[in-house]
Amino acid sequence: MNRLLILLAALCLTGCSLASGPPAYALAAEVNATLLGDANVISPGDVLSVRFRLESQYDQELTVGPDGTADFLAVGSTIAAGLTSDQLRERLRTSYAEVSVDDELSVSVLEAAPRTITITGEVTAPGELAIGPDQRLTLVEAIGQAGGFSKRTAWLSNTLLIRWDPNAGKQLWWRIDARPKNWTGDTPIYLQAFDVVYIPNTTIDHVGIWIENFIRRMIPLPLPFGV
Repeated sequence: MNRLLILLAALCLTGCSLASGPPAYALAAEVNATLLGDANVISPGDVLSVRFRLESQYDQELTVGPDGTADFLAVGSTIAAGLTSDQLRERLRTSYAEVSVDDELSVSVLEAAPRTITITGEVTAPGELAIGPDQRLTLVEAIGQAGGFSKRTAWLSNTLLIRWDPNAGKQLWWRIDARPKNWTGDTPIYLQAFDVVYIPNTTIDHVGIWIENFIRRMIPLPLPFGV
């Protein structure tokens, strides 16, 4: 929890400064380069299938719990949320090496739970936007689906985008000047499942309030597993 507090405080202190972020069109290539492509991360509620080539007694189908863990035969509870199927397979391969000689196993998602993008701050309808496992929205589309930004209070030039990168095992974040004049360019900024978009007030938010909102109500999985 202390590491999470430090992360969020750093994000707000640096992201909520008086300087504007780079224009959205200038950041599009950098942000889009971190999209996961076909390698979707596992989420709470996903139904997983684990299969071994030689030792079928360890085969199972199981659901990832609300806390992001799943209870695997013989090795017990393991964090699955926030990992790709390949990453979880490698983690299980290490765990099962203690009880099995069969290191040829597969992990797949049989049924994906609903995914969301969280958009909060100075929009008309802050909250979660449903998104399919392979679907993406642009930043502009997400703002539109949230009812648009508040013309009186939205500090669009300091919009924050927070993304979980399972390959790096950490959160990535960008401060973006998302004012309409910067919505030009050939390629928009694309969002994916679990992204968080935060549009602050024109007046600098109190750091403690911002952290409290995210810890208590706003942070979607798999953020807690990455910090």
